[in-house]
Amino acid sequence: FASDLKAGKYLFDLDLTVPAALVLGSEDEGVQQAILSRVSERFVIPQKGGTDSFNVSVAAGIMLYEVLRQRHT
Repeated sequence: FASDLKAGKYLFDLDLTVPAALVLGSEDEGVQQAILSRVSERFVIPQKGGTDSFNVSVAAGIMLYEVLRQRHT
């Protein structure tokens, strides 16, 4: 799974109960196209306000929380 601001699916809509690798890119450029072309799913973390992206450490925390939430419910 890779984060992509142009993705049509939200992080919370993914099935993260399966074994997974989560790929994050830089705030400026995102995940490289060569990597995006190889992932099974792309997702975006929904947000409100005028910003386009989260700091990578914040995005990682949100993603890991969602993995744990899905696997422990």
